[in-house]
Amino acid sequence: MVFSYYIYKYPYKISWHIKSLFGLDNIAFYCADPLDYEMFEHINKYLPKVTIIAKNKKTKIYLSAKGINYKTMPVFPKVVIMGRHEHYKFDVKRIIKIGFDHGLYQFKRWTSNKYYNGFDVYFVSSQDQVEIAKKRGIKSTVAIGYPKLDNAFNGTYNDEYLNKIRLRHNINSSKKTIIFTTTWNVDGLSAIEKWIYRINELTDDFNILLTAHTWTEPKLLNELKNIKNAVFLEEFDITPYLMIADIFVGDYNSLIGEFCSFDKPIITFKVPDSDRSIPEVKELIKKISIQIDEFSEIKEAINKCIQFPTEKSEERQKANKILFYKLDGLAGKRAADIILNLMENK
Repeated sequence: MVFSYYIYKYPYKISWHIKSLFGLDNIAFYCADPLDYEMFEHINKYLPKVTIIAKNKKTKIYLSAKGINYKTMPVFPKVVIMGRHEHYKFDVKRIIKIGFDHGLYQFKRWTSNKYYNGFDVYFVSSQDQVEIAKKRGIKSTVAIGYPKLDNAFNGTYNDEYLNKIRLRHNINSSKKTIIFTTTWNVDGLSAIEKWIYRINELTDDFNILLTAHTWTEPKLLNELKNIKNAVFLEEFDITPYLMIADIFVGDYNSLIGEFCSFDKPIITFKVPDSDRSIPEVKELIKKISIQIDEFSEIKEAINKCIQFPTEKSEERQKANKILFYKLDGLAGKRAADIILNLMENK
C-alpha cells in the first residue's frame, strides 16, 4: 500500500458519505492505462452511463484522442470498475468494486490474495483460473471469457472490416502474413533481440507485422518502427491483425493465447525459466507451438506451418478450453450482466 493512501483514505471516506446525501456517480471506470480501456469498452457498451476516470497523462491523451470525456480523482461512485489492483483508492464498504485482468489468463503470477479479495467480483478469462484462484484462497474470481476478443467472434471484425485494414497497410494477398510479437524485455523472457536485427531477411517473401510490449526498451521500439517493408502496429488492441495473420511468432507473451483462439500456426522462441514465468504456461506454449532456439531456424518453422497448418490444432483447441470460458463474442455482456445484478441486489 502506498503511503499517500493513508493521507487520502479518511478524507475520501468522509467526502463520499457527504456526497452520497446529494447524489453519487452511478458507475465509474478507473482507467489506469489505455490497454485497460481496450478491454473495458466491450463491457461498457452493455452498461448505463459510465464515468471514466483517467489516472495519468498518458491515459488522458489516449481518451481525448478517442473523443471520450473523463474526470480525474477524486470521483465518488456507487460502483467502480478497474483493470488494476487499486481498489484501495475507493475504500468505502458501500462501493461495489469490480476488477478484471487486462491480460489473458495466468501468464503472470498471482499476487497477494488481498489484492483480489478486495473486489466484490474479479473477472477472469476461464474457469481454470477460478479453480487455481480458489486453491490460493482467492474467492472473488468469476469466469466470463475475454472481452477484448469479443469483436473477433461476434461479427464486428468481418471480412469487409479486415479487408480495409489490408488495403490500408498494403498487405499483399498473394503472400502469407506473419506477425512477430514479444513480451517486456526483462528477466530473459523476451526473444526480441534474436530477430529484430534479422527480420528484414523475411520481408521479401512475407507480409511482416510487428508489435511489442509497450514497456519494451525505447531503443528497441524505435528500431522496430524503422524496419523497412514491415508494419509496426501502433494500436493498443491488435485483435484484427491477429485475425489477418497466417502465422504468429512470439516468446512468453499472452498474445500467444489470444492468437491460439483462432486455431492458426504458432512459432515460439524458447525462453529460460524466470521469476515471472509459470511452468504450466510454459508447457502449454510448448504444446501449441513449434519451438525454436535461434532465428536461423525460423524459415524451416515457417515452411512447416505453411505445409501443415493443422498439425497442432488439437492441442490448440485443448488450450482454448483452458484459456477461455467461451469464445462466443459475449464475454463483455456476461460481465455487464453480473455488474448490473450486483447493483440491483446490494
